[in-house]
Amino acid sequence: MSQTQIDHRPTLAENGGPGPAGVSGVTRHGPAKQHRGGIKRTAFRIVGGAVLLVAAAIGTGTVYEATGNSANTLVPPAGRLIDVGGYRLHLDCQGEGSPTVVMDAGLGGASLDWSLVQPALQSTTRVCVYDRAGMGWSDPRHAIPTPSRLASELHTLLSNAGEAGPFVLVGHSLAGKNIRLFAAAFPAEVSGMVLVDARSELIDKQMSGADTDGFNAALKAQAVTFSIARHLGLVRLLGRVLIGEPLLSDRSANEMALLQTEPSAIDEAYAEGVARSADDSVLAGQSLGTLPLTVIAAEQNMTGLSGWADAQHSLAQLSSRGRLVIAKGSGHYVQLEQPELVISSIEQVIATVRSGS
Repeated sequence: MSQTQIDHRPTLAENGGPGPAGVSGVTRHGPAKQHRGGIKRTAFRIVGGAVLLVAAAIGTGTVYEATGNSANTLVPPAGRLIDVGGYRLHLDCQGEGSPTVVMDAGLGGASLDWSLVQPALQSTTRVCVYDRAGMGWSDPRHAIPTPSRLASELHTLLSNAGEAGPFVLVGHSLAGKNIRLFAAAFPAEVSGMVLVDARSELIDKQMSGADTDGFNAALKAQAVTFSIARHLGLVRLLGRVLIGEPLLSDRSANEMALLQTEPSAIDEAYAEGVARSADDSVLAGQSLGTLPLTVIAAEQNMTGLSGWADAQHSLAQLSSRGRLVIAKGSGHYVQLEQPELVISSIEQVIATVRSGS
């Protein structure tokens, strides 16, 4: 595994079907010659039958997807749709108390990524999850989604929704850049931070031109794969299988798969991935001072991705009160694989903020 790994779900398997039947052993002379026409007809029937089966499968899948879309099988959004300047973002805030926890999902993710974390925290403080433009239940936008733009967009969303700080910001994967830039732009409104296996500018810095081209090509290939799978009804049929994550309910897994393969979500994920390094120069000079900070690192990435361990240690050193926690045995989606660890880490930051120590 290399640093060009991308963070999307669902992971769609490539399935190859049997090719056309071949015909061998036919000679040009003798008795076999008179059977050549019959053999050809048989071969044509086999190939033709295979083509008809594939066409039928495609047609059935397309009809199944169209029927599902017309039935609007997704549940309504749990939160509110807030105008942020000509388009609306979905924001779901639950619970009461301060500081308010705001969670931002990683590349290709949305508010449902926190469905195992938010309910456990909302009994003790206010917790907000949201969908970036084009993701989840949010409207698409027409601008390049650089991390700094996403940070500004989140600030506008919270302000327009009447959600006041101080905020404990939680960011997974690429969203770690977004919330760090939020803290840089609005430091008085941030009282703590939790980075969940966050991508660092150090990872992008070490990538060669070929690595970057490969990463972008993988993003494009995945976008095409998702589009085809969605069009053929495979996502609607196999959402639970594609998402995996056994701690999620079947309904949540299916909704997650459908939301992540909406056309606007596919476009947004690709655009965010391509623009991931736009503000790395700002992040490279960042310090979080004495901000309470917990960095959660997935053990699989710490041992399997080049430079990931060094990058996670560097993130923890951004604050004099930073600490690094290793999610033993976990893959990249710690909040779905080990939600208790993420919950306890956020609770510790909240306790530090409340104590003022």
